[in-house]
Amino acid sequence: MNKELQKVTKEWMKLERKTLEQRKEADRYYDENLMDLIMEDYITRNKKWIRDEADYLIVSVGTSYEPIVLNISLLAPKKIMFLYTEKSEATLDKSVSYCGLKPSVYEKRLINEIDPTDIYQKIKEVYLEWGSPKNVHIDFTGGTKAMSAAAALAGAMIDAEMIYVASDDYLVDFRKPNPGSENLTYIDNPLSVFGDIEIGKAFDLYAQQDFAGASERLGVLKESMPDPVLRQELCFDHLISKVYEAWDALDFSRAAENMEELIFQLKRDGRRYKTHPLNRNSDILMEQASCLKSLGRIPALVEEKAQTEILQNTDIIIPLMLTMHMNAKTRESQQKYDMATLLTYRLLEMIEQRRLSKYNLFVSDMKYEEIHLNKQRNAEILGMDGKGRMDWLRSEVYSIRQELFKGHVSEYLPNPVSLLDGFIILAALSDPIFKQDRHDRIAVLKQMRSKVYLRNNSIFAHGLGPVPKEDYEKFRDFVGRIFERFCQIEQIDLEKKGNIYRWIPLSDEED
Repeated sequence: MNKELQKVTKEWMKLERKTLEQRKEADRYYDENLMDLIMEDYITRNKKWIRDEADYLIVSVGTSYEPIVLNISLLAPKKIMFLYTEKSEATLDKSVSYCGLKPSVYEKRLINEIDPTDIYQKIKEVYLEWGSPKNVHIDFTGGTKAMSAAAALAGAMIDAEMIYVASDDYLVDFRKPNPGSENLTYIDNPLSVFGDIEIGKAFDLYAQQDFAGASERLGVLKESMPDPVLRQELCFDHLISKVYEAWDALDFSRAAENMEELIFQLKRDGRRYKTHPLNRNSDILMEQASCLKSLGRIPALVEEKAQTEILQNTDIIIPLMLTMHMNAKTRESQQKYDMATLLTYRLLEMIEQRRLSKYNLFVSDMKYEEIHLNKQRNAEILGMDGKGRMDWLRSEVYSIRQELFKGHVSEYLPNPVSLLDGFIILAALSDPIFKQDRHDRIAVLKQMRSKVYLRNNSIFAHGLGPVPKEDYEKFRDFVGRIFERFCQIEQIDLEKKGNIYRWIPLSDEED
């Protein structure tokens, strides 16, 4: 403590404080004679301990203005946010006045001092408004214990530097630290100790295929861990979570972008992390990257109204169908049977659309007169003219519909076509998705008709109730058999391809 500060402190301590007026007089003396000296001494002693520039400072305001003034003067932040209560507003005003803060430098948020959630929310709001900067400091010296604890917990989550003004010589009778004993103190982020527990929670979310939740947690953890090796590994984990989050949401462009960044980082740094699960499954990862690159073309093709190219391009439609298959399994594992039913139904529609495209037929615009026929399966009508082909197909479709519905049916060829109508046309054309036996084709169509009813009565379609697990499993098994036959026709190794369309685990427990 410098001599001038010692001298003025002694004078201050001699002042009488027996009456309220005497206490007020002592406080005025402190403000007018001691505070500037305390601040100069504090800056001189503590400036060498500053770890980083504090461009952004969040302060919890209590009933003492001194610690607020000390840290603002020491750190000279560019932006300040004060968390205050109605009881501490006067302290805030005094701090602003003493530091001469311009209105453009600071803002204040009134909080509920006994509601930690309110404090978390206020800190999150200003953190996002500031653009999620890296050099945020939180000073939780002032305020109630609940305010300080909530501010510190929020600070840990945004990886802020947490500071307070400490003193090992508190003068109880004067209700202040001994002038010159104040010190800047840092609190290490508790994630440096409890990080493994938080990582475990993130991995649990990933294992449950909650990729959005895992991505959010890992995004915080990868910036917070003190170990640089662990930070880089968490960067890999965060990126694959973002890939699967986007892929699961069918946002193929975003998934492909994140996969590209992940591949870049693994190529750059992967040799140092050979045991990381993504390196151990690098062959699957590269296959997934290739699939996502193809799927990433879909938005542009849709915008160009080139859906026919999607259906006829094997490199696009097959990954898309397998994605539906994978996503349905994900929803099933999450016991979301309505959504799993919807995705399985969409897979069945894609099988229909893909097979019809082989005949140059497209469900939204069925140009029957431009149909392409198979020389082997449709030999009997190849020699007919356009009208003759249309009449033949109309007759075959009508015959199948009569047998299927057992009543009055339309003789017209539908345009556009429903899922069931599309499969009826495929049956009429003797498409290999069905066996050659007509009786078997009718039996499959009858099953399809009853199973489609399940989707139509789902809450995601026209119904009001959920799909029972047992009904979903019957529908899944039925579509699964058709999909297996489809894969045989298209020469797709479903078992091999299925390994590509699975989420790579981040821990051995998930294997």
